[in-house]
Amino acid sequence: MTDQVNIPPPLTTPPIQSSADETPHQLQGRIGVVELMLTVLAFSAPLTVVAAFAVFVLSYNRSAPIAFAVAIVLLLLFAVGYTTMTRYLPNPGAFYAYITAGLGRHAGLGSSFLAMFGYVAMAVGTVAFFGTIAASLVSDTFYGPSIPWYVYSLLCVAVAGILGYFRIDLSARVLSVVMGCEILIVLIFNAAVLVDGGPEGRSPEPFSLGSFAADDIGLAVLFAATCFLGFEATAIFREETRNPDKTVPRATYGAVLFIGVFYLVSIWLLIVAYGPSQAQTVAINDYAGMFPNAVTSYVGAWATDAVRVLLCSSIFACLLSVQNILARYTYSLGVDNVLPQPLSRVHPKHGSPYVSSVTVTVVLLLVLGGVAIAGADPGKVYASLAGTGGFAVLVLMFLTGVSALAFFRKRSDIANRRVFNMFIAPLLSAVSMAIVLYLAITNFTHMTGGSTLQAVGLQIALWATFLVGIVLAAVYKARRPETYLRIGRQKVG
Repeated sequence: MTDQVNIPPPLTTPPIQSSADETPHQLQGRIGVVELMLTVLAFSAPLTVVAAFAVFVLSYNRSAPIAFAVAIVLLLLFAVGYTTMTRYLPNPGAFYAYITAGLGRHAGLGSSFLAMFGYVAMAVGTVAFFGTIAASLVSDTFYGPSIPWYVYSLLCVAVAGILGYFRIDLSARVLSVVMGCEILIVLIFNAAVLVDGGPEGRSPEPFSLGSFAADDIGLAVLFAATCFLGFEATAIFREETRNPDKTVPRATYGAVLFIGVFYLVSIWLLIVAYGPSQAQTVAINDYAGMFPNAVTSYVGAWATDAVRVLLCSSIFACLLSVQNILARYTYSLGVDNVLPQPLSRVHPKHGSPYVSSVTVTVVLLLVLGGVAIAGADPGKVYASLAGTGGFAVLVLMFLTGVSALAFFRKRSDIANRRVFNMFIAPLLSAVSMAIVLYLAITNFTHMTGGSTLQAVGLQIALWATFLVGIVLAAVYKARRPETYLRIGRQKVG
């Protein structure tokens, strides 16, 4: 898929001028390392992971902490090549820009379409889940009125859209507060279990390699890896950070290490709370109640109520993070004139991609409205769309690893050629992500929670979206060469 157009030199890309109003397209923001970390980690919804997905990993493997440790290593290898590229490719656009630089504009545009498809799927699935949790919280915990789930979901999208309209700093502050609260409640639970010791003591058994090898390694690692999705979006906010050359790499490594250790310790202590001999059985038989029941036992009923409330805020934060990412992908494609140029407009006061943000919000409302009118089960919608979106991101991470190898092989002008960062780590990342992707393909029905027929349909939709981007790039190359040259936020002229 690579083309022969030369990759631009490693210079800071100037704002591309709009043919319509000749105003510069430059997003504004001053978020730092911690704020950027929390902004992208909100995508992962840490409380939701500990309360649900980590339990799912445990149901497949008694040594779930090892599965998370393996995922940390795999994603750190990915981060090495990914962040090294940021030094020599200061273009915003994340997957879109990086895959274009290494594998060419056809693959790059296909990847951008796949990214938007995946993030839209995750956004719709996430907000459907929010609706069910919020409806249950209001009616069961607060004894309020019974309101259809989609009412809460529509309000959730609307509020996220309003926040996304303004400067990124506002969203970053909201996400930081929400993230802080949900991490705090899990840390309180962890501390209580650590002090108590559990029925079988603070056993190291969950770290047993023998137990890890005896259970399902593939599915455990696959689902552990998907718990980290979102950290890769740090580069999409490049224009809105302080000192991006340092902020983006530090936030990327920090996100993987912080959330990885958080997950690993939390799932270990959840196992300790029940005892290693019983934990997996509980995870299989009482998947939804395992974490809340443990919180009630070790901290108290007040903490369980707090978890229910924070679970809603956690899912909302996830949607807000996805909405911001989607808006910036759409904005980048607007800047390149791949999508309509008005999508590239920057708010004169807030420095936000406000037209793209509003467009994303409208699209999500329309899709969600269609789901509600169809009478679909929100739980099934969440499972199928979240799994589909996660698969799309895994594909993009694999392509990025391959792209990093190709990029550094082409860039003979780089004097300081760090072999590990530029070749060994990207190669190991590409191989390991290929294995994870194989596991995802062969277990796609598990990822989406539906039938084989549904899984086939979702796979066709995924790859068709990728192909549409490739074909569109070919059309632009033949009919609109200037637009073709811009693909991947490339410098023109």
